[in-house]
Amino acid sequence: MTPEFPISRRVFLALSASTVIAACSSDANEMVDTVEATTTSPTTSSTDATTAPTTTVAPEVPPYTTPGWLAVENALTGTDAWRIDLDIAPDKRASMTGLIEGYADTTSARSGQTVNLHVSTASPTWHVEAYRMGFYGGLLGRLVWQSDELDMPWQFDAPSFDRTTRMHRAHLGPSTSFDIDESWPPGSYLLKLVSSEGGASYVPLTVRRDECSASLVVVSAVTTWQAYNPWGGRSLYENFIAGSRFDRSKVVSFDRPMAVSYNWGAADFLTHELPLIALIEELGIDTAYATDIDLHTSGLGENDELDGVFTNRTALLTTGHDEYYSRGMRTCLERARDAGVNLAFFGANAVYRHVRLEPNEEGQPYRQMPNYRTLLDDPAAETDPMEATVQWRNAPLNAPESELIGVQYFAAGVTANLRVVNPDNWVFAGTGARNLQSFRRLVAIEADGLGPAGREPAELEVLASGPVNYKDAVYNHAMTYYSHTSGAGVFATGTIAWINALDANEWPDAATTEFVRGATSNVLRAFAAGPAGTAHPSVGNADRYRSKVLPRE
Repeated sequence: MTPEFPISRRVFLALSASTVIAACSSDANEMVDTVEATTTSPTTSSTDATTAPTTTVAPEVPPYTTPGWLAVENALTGTDAWRIDLDIAPDKRASMTGLIEGYADTTSARSGQTVNLHVSTASPTWHVEAYRMGFYGGLLGRLVWQSDELDMPWQFDAPSFDRTTRMHRAHLGPSTSFDIDESWPPGSYLLKLVSSEGGASYVPLTVRRDECSASLVVVSAVTTWQAYNPWGGRSLYENFIAGSRFDRSKVVSFDRPMAVSYNWGAADFLTHELPLIALIEELGIDTAYATDIDLHTSGLGENDELDGVFTNRTALLTTGHDEYYSRGMRTCLERARDAGVNLAFFGANAVYRHVRLEPNEEGQPYRQMPNYRTLLDDPAAETDPMEATVQWRNAPLNAPESELIGVQYFAAGVTANLRVVNPDNWVFAGTGARNLQSFRRLVAIEADGLGPAGREPAELEVLASGPVNYKDAVYNHAMTYYSHTSGAGVFATGTIAWINALDANEWPDAATTEFVRGATSNVLRAFAAGPAGTAHPSVGNADRYRSKVLPRE
């Protein structure tokens, strides 16, 4: 599991709220005026039908359908009450007084949908607070809804354990539910479960609105969160139960909480997603929100067109650690790029492991994720080999992630400097970056580099490249950009630490944060404006930075 980088009291390098609004479309102010305006004619005798009093009310237009809605949203009153400020070590949280944990029956919800929460706590009462996460003047959250105090018996059945797949699943009945109505704008939410004895945890939820006005789409990496989730005693990586003869899980379930040890149930959202979301909303760029499951369902269609939340967008953004990809997920990204939609990979190790998404035993779709890792182990290897859960670059798939992203994964648990080699590229405009300038420890957690020359896009342009020590060898990290024939631009940072470094209060080097914020803002603005590959054609230089893996001296 990737290291936990706690978000404490952050101070972003902030624009003022007035500056944010002014920077956005003037349609935002027009929208507010339109929604609030009413006109009433002078009162006349009720017997005069031709001059009877009339009231004209402007049509009710949901704010998120009008350009500039995100600036108006972020001008609303924010709060930092979403934070869980309990000083309890991760390995002690499961036995804390007032423990509360739960999960939703979906990872993303649409307008009119009812979301069911399944919650367990031994406390007498508890409630839910729903926070939309954004910028909000640096407070990062806004309270959108809060439940009543709920009094219900403690429910907890021992999690089921499948000895064949080693899958853990919680068996909690629905504890409460709520409807996604017009008071829930599109966005990434944290549902904060709060027990009457002082316990708290999070349930992440994305509110998806296909009709919202937006250039960008942020995609939450929920499949990767679930792969690393240790709730029940196992993840796709490890068995945490001492003395158990069973190894890691081969299938994981979405029908279980995110463990409280895993960033209080927020998984990687706080570290690998929220800093990027906060910057986007600080800049006031209208944005839609989705999850990997939404990518999957969009990519399942038989035609080559995007559907739903991905329609009419200029860019799809994946976040810090977006590793576990089904065929539908990858197909959606490929269709987007081929249609001229920009792609940004603000992390590393993306599109690395091929997975399937399957229904649970009740038939609810996309609630289980197999990842057997080897052909010998996977029952699909004989019945449907192209759905076998191997690395994308391996047989029988033979589709390295570098064909799509430009770079491919090579190392975990590393720390190295990011070295700029192409400072005149548009990505670095205004950052003051110099040739061979290094930014300390910015290549960290996991890293990507160049793959085989024959399996990467034409005109791949390397922006940053430098040595990384890994397992007694020296590799080369690479940050890249390429323009596709469709007009799309594809950008990849090649490091998971990139989004972490956007957080000025958590990253130790202010100069690095300023550089990362500047480069990220350039990418976001260019990708929001339209096909970046047309506006900024890449100049291939990858062969200049391609190197063999060398033994460490």
